[in-house]
Amino acid sequence: MNPLVAVGGAVLVLGLIVLIVAVLRRPTGSSDQLTVAALQARLAEEDAPSAEQDERLLAPEMEHAAAPRPTESGAADS
Repeated sequence: MNPLVAVGGAVLVLGLIVLIVAVLRRPTGSSDQLTVAALQARLAEEDAPSAEQDERLLAPEMEHAAAPRPTESGAADS
């Protein structure tokens, strides 16, 4: 048998063994990844009308912008 064929066969067998071991050691389910069903459920929840439609979603640093402005009592009393 030609030495080149023997080396090629050994590399092929070694590659197949590494592939099988890599597939078997792969984690079964990753909780870090979202599924299509989970994304659809989130979108349906966001699109559903809520009882608190007047509530605004703001970043904490922007809450002051949505606060009602105080009226000046001095100007209104004159």
